[in-house]
Amino acid sequence: MSQTDLQADRQFTKRALEAAIRIAAVFFIASWCYDIIKPFLAPIIWAAIIAVAVKPVSDWIEVKTGLSRKLTATLVTVSLLAALIAPASIVADKITENIQTVSAQVEKGEFDLPNPEEKVKEWPLIGEKVHAAWDDAANNLEGFLKKHDTQVKEAGRVVFSKAAGITVSLLVMVFSIIIAGVFLAGADGSERFVTRLSKRLAGEKGAKFANLASVTVRNVTRGILGVAILQALLAGLGFYLIDLPAAPLLALLVLVMSIIQINPLLLMVPLAIYVFSFASPVVAVIYMIWSIAVGLMDNVLKPLIMGKGSQVPMMVIFLGAVGGFITMGFVGLFVGAVIMVLGYELFSAWLSDNQETTSNSSTEKTLEQPSES
Repeated sequence: MSQTDLQADRQFTKRALEAAIRIAAVFFIASWCYDIIKPFLAPIIWAAIIAVAVKPVSDWIEVKTGLSRKLTATLVTVSLLAALIAPASIVADKITENIQTVSAQVEKGEFDLPNPEEKVKEWPLIGEKVHAAWDDAANNLEGFLKKHDTQVKEAGRVVFSKAAGITVSLLVMVFSIIIAGVFLAGADGSERFVTRLSKRLAGEKGAKFANLASVTVRNVTRGILGVAILQALLAGLGFYLIDLPAAPLLALLVLVMSIIQINPLLLMVPLAIYVFSFASPVVAVIYMIWSIAVGLMDNVLKPLIMGKGSQVPMMVIFLGAVGGFITMGFVGLFVGAVIMVLGYELFSAWLSDNQETTSNSSTEKTLEQPSES
């Protein structure tokens, strides 16, 4: 091997080694940054979703009131925090008060569980079992608790675990709303950053993809929250008309279940069965039909609303939202829908480019063929 070849090999090895060291350094720094930011990743993602969802409202308030961007963002943030914290505080206080009251009555031996009515036996499917268990607890509560000691402890553990999880989720959401307010205050800078990043990743189509992501998040928000609020209002109206106890709390439960993608039929159907114990058969049947209709309305409205204003088929968005929820939880409703929309657009662009290339190639071959005399 000549001296020139040896020097070329050394230069190549040197450049390859330097490139490897630089790539490793970049990877190490990026990995370190990810480890540092990982605890805040979920709140930041939520903050971005909230900011994108409420930005049209923030812009409308800014135009109508003439307030500055920062003051408008502060007003929207405080309103969101109030809308989140106030109902949660009321429900928590009410639950705590009821638990303390029941505990005090049990300790004093004053807790009196009423005996079930005979109509309970007529409940579909579960009437006999519910009546037997209810009657046993009403006549000998202490013995009933001892008899089902394991189940009671397990139920208490589950309830405590769920309550702790809800508390943590509430704190995360408060933190996310505050970060969303920061994003709204600096919306112009955030939009420029997202646009630059999108163009860097996808070229000139990056801006289109960024807009698609924004539209998708807003549609999913309207589809999830909008339909959930509508279901809660209609369900609450039914609870009030049928005179169920704690109607506002039950309506709140329907709202929460619909938001977290648990069909409210799981709550409304048992309540409708309970209505058979005190209402006439005609009224109970009508209420059962009403409950089923309200519980199933999200299956129709959500796909329609999620696909509104987007050229992407609504089924793609809907499947992305549902699949994202199954794989990633509640945040997957938004992330899954956005990823599916971007994937659909990228695939469509690839098909269009391939079709255009094939068409141009066919045209060139046609022009190259000699004309027949």
